[in-house]
Amino acid sequence: MKTTSIILSILLLSSCYTYKAFDPEEYALEMAKTKTEPSNVRSRNTADGRIADMKRERKSPNENAISSSLSESKEELAALKAKKQENKEEKVAIDPSTIKISDVIKPDQFYKVDAQGKEYTIEAKQWKADTLYAVVKGTEKELKFHKNDISSFKIRKFSKGKSDALTVAAYAMGGAAVLFLLK
Repeated sequence: MKTTSIILSILLLSSCYTYKAFDPEEYALEMAKTKTEPSNVRSRNTADGRIADMKRERKSPNENAISSSLSESKEELAALKAKKQENKEEKVAIDPSTIKISDVIKPDQFYKVDAQGKEYTIEAKQWKADTLYAVVKGTEKELKFHKNDISSFKIRKFSKGKSDALTVAAYAMGGAAVLFLLK
């Protein structure tokens, strides 16, 4: 009974979040992906608009004009798809050395920050010029960090693996509890 309650309390107190060290190259790749997405969305919208035009043309009485416009539209759609593939292949290169710490650390998110030889788990509140105002996690203590004082930081990310492991363990505990109650 004691071990069951200990295991159950560990499961309840466990978090599915982990802190991952900031990698500027990975962040640059994410930024490049988000910058290319709007152009893909625009090309998808123009393709949808052309398809709608083709549907409207199908309803017209002149079938010869429709067949010629459909073949032209199919060629245009093929050209759009080829252009879309080229856009995916060519990546926008962002230099990782140009990434500012104020762009990475965003308000209302949690971070582990190494500043002046100490590690703090903080919730970023806001940037004022080059100073980060943050609250230490678990307290109401507000700290100020200059961007040059922060030597390194870790970003809090959701861990799917931990989440899956906790879910399986919780189901196993529930099944064991049901079997225990049935006996």
